[in-house]
Amino acid sequence: MQIPPKHGGIMTKTFLLIYTVLFVVLFLLCAMIWHWQMAGTYFVSQHAGIIVDFVPPFVRADMAGDMFLKPQRTVYAIWAVYFGIAVLLPGVSAWLLVRMHERALRKSWM
Repeated sequence: MQIPPKHGGIMTKTFLLIYTVLFVVLFLLCAMIWHWQMAGTYFVSQHAGIIVDFVPPFVRADMAGDMFLKPQRTVYAIWAVYFGIAVLLPGVSAWLLVRMHERALRKSWM
């Protein structure tokens, strides 16, 4: 009886490649939507920028003019949803793509 070769390394590399690309794209998309929706409506920050607004802390205590317009816990709860989407959706998508094309990946990486 012959033991089939392990292809875990191939699948892992493919998964990481797909995940990284999807994460970068979705992170930037979430950051743009966050900036458009939240900045100026839920908080005011003097260090405005698309990526800077998406990375906590949103309001810096040492900056004059920075303040929350809505409750702080609300802003962080919404951010947690955005960040969860930016982290989990690429992972699920990459896993599904690797599983759907597992046979073709084995042939092409050999």
